Amino acid sequence: MTELNNHERYKIISRVNWICTAIDTLLSVLKLSIGVITRSPGLIADGLHSLSDLATDVLALILGKLAQHGPDEDHPYGHARYETIGTAVLGSVLLVIALGIGFENLLAMLHGEYVKPSMIALITVGISVVSKELLFHYTMKWAKVTRSNLLEANAWHSRSDSLSSVAVFIGIIFSMLGFEFFEYIAALLVALLIGKMGASLAWNAVQDLIDRGVPAEQQQAYMDTLEDTTDIIGAHQMRTRLMGSDVIVDAHIQVNPKISISEAHQINDYAISSLRKTHPEIKDVTLHIDFEEDNVNKETKLKPKRKELEQKLTERGIESFENLSIHYSNNEVMADLHYSDDAEEADLKDKCQSVVEETSWLKSITIYRKV
Repeated sequence: MTELNNHERYKIISRVNWICTAIDTLLSVLKLSIGVITRSPGLIADGLHSLSDLATDVLALILGKLAQHGPDEDHPYGHARYETIGTAVLGSVLLVIALGIGFENLLAMLHGEYVKPSMIALITVGISVVSKELLFHYTMKWAKVTRSNLLEANAWHSRSDSLSSVAVFIGIIFSMLGFEFFEYIAALLVALLIGKMGASLAWNAVQDLIDRGVPAEQQQAYMDTLEDTTDIIGAHQMRTRLMGSDVIVDAHIQVNPKISISEAHQINDYAISSLRKTHPEIKDVTLHIDFEEDNVNKETKLKPKRKELEQKLTERGIESFENLSIHYSNNEVMADLHYSDDAEEADLKDKCQSVVEETSWLKSITIYRKV
């Protein structure tokens, strides 16, 4: 599938969340009603779990709506981190649910409270398992297409409800066979699995909120794209950070030190275009243009020297040039004087050499004439 634009992406996310909301509403009503009628503690607990799914569906709808808004004056990078916040909340909810299921079943096991056998309860739980598992795969499919961590978190929440229903299903079967104790063991194992999912989702979301970068191999792919770009000598000092499902990149690129500003700008724009085309997850790129590879231990000692150099040339009577080009390297200046073919100036080379000799930061002056 081709890369989705922002509007299409959030339209899909909203549609999936609405479908999740509708199914969770039906399952919550069904399981709680049958649970109360059959007096099945496991089914009632499972219904409450589905009710928590419904609450997170509503949260996902709200946060998904907020996340689709683009940049504004107060949020220049957009609102994509609402997705990350939603993922952290959903992960935390899963963790709390896991603790609740574990604690409740542990107490029930210690007190010898067993689920009463009921075929209608078993059928209801079976419907729940199939429905929630299908919903998990449906939601996860669109989470991958849209690169939505929020949808992925909601998908795992559906899976947790499915696994919870499996535990209740097994418990009812064993209860019918006279082995009620196994229900609690299954429920505790499911609680551990749900807790692991929730902790992982919440932890990863928190890492994204504190500007975690992309994995090393993904960043190297970005570097390779830059270094393969025409007229870029090398790339270095790349930094990345995640903004929801998007990636923000800044890096330094090295170009020929004697090209014009407009040519360097053209290379910069082409490099940005190549990055975003090759890696669609990249939302924003800032490239710093270097004329030499940066040395983090090297201090830039020179302030801009054009006015000072022009003054020194004027004092030596060097004034008839058409253009003065200045190049910086290793805290020294190399100057180019451009003259028309008919320009004449007495002792030009000697004058330039004397300026170089008396100026500590001036490495050379090269004279060019039009042919």
